[in-house]
Amino acid sequence: MRSFLLLTLISLLPQALIGQFQFKQTHEIPLSFNGTALSRAWEGGLNSPQFQTMDLNGDGTEDLVIYHRMAREITTYLNLDGEYVWSSDYAQYFPEDVVNLLILKDYDCDGKKDIFTTTALGIKVYRNTSTAEAISWEIAADFLSFDTGTNIQLAATDIPGITDVNGDGVLDLLVFRFGTTSTVDYYQNTGSCGSLSFTRAERRWGDFQECDCSSFVFGETCPTTNAPNDVMAPNAVEHAGGKLILPFDADNDGDIDIISADETCETLYFLENVGTPENALMTSVQSYPLDNPAGFPFFPSAFMEDINQDGLPDLLIASNADNNIGNLINFSSHVKVYENTGTVDIPTFQASSPFLQHEMLDLGENTYPTFTDTDADGDLDLFIGTRGQLNTGDFKGQLYFFENTGNTLAPNFELQSEDYLALLNLNATGLKPQFIDFNGNGIEDLLIQATFGIGDTRMFLYSRNEDGTFASQQTLNVNLDRAENPHFYDVNNDSKPDLLVGNQFGSLSLFLNEGNNTFGAEINGFGGIEDDFDRLNLSVAVADFDADGTDDLLTIDNSGQMRLFEGPINMNFEANNPHTSLLIIGDNTRASAFGTQNFLSTADVSNSGKPDVFIGTLKGGIYHLENESNAQGGGEDIQLLTRPNPTSTDLEIISSDTGLLTIYDTNGKTIKTSIAVTAGEQLTVNMQGLPAGIYILRLVSDTGKTISKKVIVTK
Repeated sequence: MRSFLLLTLISLLPQALIGQFQFKQTHEIPLSFNGTALSRAWEGGLNSPQFQTMDLNGDGTEDLVIYHRMAREITTYLNLDGEYVWSSDYAQYFPEDVVNLLILKDYDCDGKKDIFTTTALGIKVYRNTSTAEAISWEIAADFLSFDTGTNIQLAATDIPGITDVNGDGVLDLLVFRFGTTSTVDYYQNTGSCGSLSFTRAERRWGDFQECDCSSFVFGETCPTTNAPNDVMAPNAVEHAGGKLILPFDADNDGDIDIISADETCETLYFLENVGTPENALMTSVQSYPLDNPAGFPFFPSAFMEDINQDGLPDLLIASNADNNIGNLINFSSHVKVYENTGTVDIPTFQASSPFLQHEMLDLGENTYPTFTDTDADGDLDLFIGTRGQLNTGDFKGQLYFFENTGNTLAPNFELQSEDYLALLNLNATGLKPQFIDFNGNGIEDLLIQATFGIGDTRMFLYSRNEDGTFASQQTLNVNLDRAENPHFYDVNNDSKPDLLVGNQFGSLSLFLNEGNNTFGAEINGFGGIEDDFDRLNLSVAVADFDADGTDDLLTIDNSGQMRLFEGPINMNFEANNPHTSLLIIGDNTRASAFGTQNFLSTADVSNSGKPDVFIGTLKGGIYHLENESNAQGGGEDIQLLTRPNPTSTDLEIISSDTGLLTIYDTNGKTIKTSIAVTAGEQLTVNMQGLPAGIYILRLVSDTGKTISKKVIVTK
């Protein structure tokens, strides 16, 4: 009978829970910033987001799709009762080669939005072939061309205008002329719905030209700056840089007006079409929105979507920069929405407010998390280093300290300092911290990498005293580059932490600790992890992910894919047979796709016996991956099924092991204790009467194994 019940239990568990290594992205740990609880704390931040909408789950409402240009990552949100709810399940269905650009438009009139993105030859199109069961795409055009057989060229940094320009019911293209003068080419779609056949109808649509920031000419060409006798002088000045065209009918007169921007400028520009749909004519330019112009130091861009679900298109503003040129952009607060207070036909965009980003942990760009119990209260506190933010006119990295005011079962992080140890005084960028007992006295010290300029990256040691204070800064004699990611771990088992370094070009280096703050010569290609131009910017972490008593190696790189290599991690380690299907999505595990320039850290913050993974992102935030791996060797891990979850009444529990169950609230208070659980037998626990919220079920088996599960109680 017990065998039958265990088989039933296993059959009820998703297949993702049967594998050895698996992690589930979660957002449950509370985190507060300057006294404000962040409802989207672990959503990873926003840098250069491109906002689009489409129906992801077939419920007839438009959901939110964000392409993060800097990170080359797609994130998805379901529109549930007017609120955008993170739902990473849907991002997996988008093509892997979406790069630089994501525009969702229905070109074949089937009611489903299709993908327009970039390729080396211009614009690539995917047709939406989704069904009620799943999202799917097929290539409609590897690149768009026009009737001469020439590809429609698009600069990699540009956002073209895709709309029905002439009112014939099919999508046309407006593209700033590639590589020459800043005029707009109009590619007219010569077919019907479903057609991607174009002719270049005009080389100077609207009869205007952009000469420089805030400088346009109408009916003429930009003046040249070269001397008249210069035979190399161009006919007009080329205003280089990525460009935006956002087409819409601003005044309901039946023709297309545009919002424009340039990556070297700070302002959005509005050009009204005073001509006709067939013969566009622009005669003036204004900053936009008219009453409250939007701008950023570099490449302001605009997207028009109905964000508040009132039936009116709103205006979303963000930078579209692919890097922080000159370190002038404050990426921690660069996303705004201008709500439409007008009508569908004549929109009016006035007051601006933040959108999504203010509810996230977003520290600008490139975050580097680490953990230690800094206040000796038994739980782990969170520290986050950053590449930098503008601070009193200078761009500096800093170290944030979030105290864990919860407990070992239910962490709760609250910001205590934005400048821990006054490291802003270093005047450095790229602060990459790690706490580890470096000198063997049983107290975790702080090691931190800092960059002071090109070719000047240093590793500092702050030894910690018994009273919790730190000794003076010491410099370790190891040569590093700002693009390298350090991780200290005792590889040769001599009780001294060695230095593993994930390199810019994808290889893994090892520096053996020789004592007295010195390290030996670099051992490149450690474990056989050599340079790989498909896996740049390697970051690594070592931990016992499956609680089998042996440490493993986890890596991530610019592909966004995590790879886990089983240990032991010693001088004989060989990186063979990596586990790649690590991320639980729905009832399966898949390879991760977290975008570029991520940084790994691990910590068992909920006392589960297995370390969770925390990923610092290029976008200035953190992802939290809860470890749901199963132990190998030494017996199977406990399997624990709870249903329904959430619940408002009874909770059914089935366990693979006999033991005692305790239920806690998120403050660590015991709610129910010493509940006897018999292996393979269903147990019903009455949850009625408990306040709505998250509760932790902790089962200790008769053999000493433990498992914790979170359960949500609703009213």
